[in-house]
Amino acid sequence: MKRLLTYILLLISVLGFTLKARADDRWETLRAINWVENPTNHTRMGRFGELGPYQFRSATWRMHTRKSFSLATQREAADEVAVMHYEWIKRSLEKAGVDASAFNIAMAWNTGVDNVVNGRAPDVSYDYAERVTNLVQNFKRNAARVPVENIAAVQAIPVQRPVIGMVHFAVLPDAPRFEIVLPPPAPDPVVYTNREPAPVNASPLFVVTTTATLTPQFNLLARLSN
Repeated sequence: MKRLLTYILLLISVLGFTLKARADDRWETLRAINWVENPTNHTRMGRFGELGPYQFRSATWRMHTRKSFSLATQREAADEVAVMHYEWIKRSLEKAGVDASAFNIAMAWNTGVDNVVNGRAPDVSYDYAERVTNLVQNFKRNAARVPVENIAAVQAIPVQRPVIGMVHFAVLPDAPRFEIVLPPPAPDPVVYTNREPAPVNASPLFVVTTTATLTPQFNLLARLSN
């Protein structure tokens, strides 16, 4: 009896882990499909009538809801239908004996369940499924970098908004002071002649020698009378 109870508890744990993994795969797969189908979440209708973040067609939308197809552009309604369509594809693949992996679900999302089950999926659908699967793996790797116990702490950190205003600096009496020292300005050049010899301690930059005799000239101006 004890061994049977242990087996049942182990089976429940395995099933719980499997269900959790499937739920995580669903969220990540739908997110990846959204990135591949409509990364900018535009609201324009595609050339084949696709609409919304998951690019639903009208026939696919009406498989799961009676709501107006125009609501496919609204995120809440689109997510609701996306989950139902995902679960429908998963059940259909499992019923046909096909592994309901992210790759097969993405391929069925693109080309239909029957083509996946019968092996008639085109190459473009394989490329589509590979892109979705690569994104799913990236999402899982990024999520694994943040410990679960730290997610709440990270989300609880308030966003610091920049403060715009005047900044004042307090100068302490014992704070070090800095001075900007500039070189002294160059002195004005002074010309000395042989009649006015330069001081002994002066060092001329250059010397001009001439043999010309400087003769002063005087102009006598007539005194102006009133």
